[in-house]
Amino acid sequence: MKTRIFKFLFISIILGCSFTSLAQPMTIGGGLILETGRPPFGIQVKGTYNTDFIFKKSRLSAGFGFMFPQTVNFRDYNRVFLNIDANYDFYSVEGFNFYALAGINFTYYNSTVSKGLLPGLTAGGGVYYNFGDKMKAYSEMKNTFFGYGEAALTFGVLFNL
Repeated sequence: MKTRIFKFLFISIILGCSFTSLAQPMTIGGGLILETGRPPFGIQVKGTYNTDFIFKKSRLSAGFGFMFPQTVNFRDYNRVFLNIDANYDFYSVEGFNFYALAGINFTYYNSTVSKGLLPGLTAGGGVYYNFGDKMKAYSEMKNTFFGYGEAALTFGVLFNL
């Protein structure tokens, strides 16, 4: 049941973004993740959709993360997650855009002891650096409350579509 809800939510967001105004700037890319949970290292695929038509200086971002499996004390740990965040730019200077973020998180975990799907809330902040018209670097620090409950540092690159 939880898997169906997760798939339905993910497909709804993708379709909703594609049926709204396609003239809005979109980016796609990915990067690396460092987290406090187990396993602590992973990779992320991320996309953003500019929502200036709703609120000035705002964006929606969706990120899918895969954490590299880890074995500790003969226990295996595996985890994937989906983050859907709203971003708001609050300060810009010389190519840097600082933003606050808040959203929801769905984490599927599988270990030797247990497995399941946990929803949670995220909050944090980040920064974009524009390398030009086609590429940006990003870094985010966020915390997931409730659910799996971990702090994360991500960094990577995004390409304008």
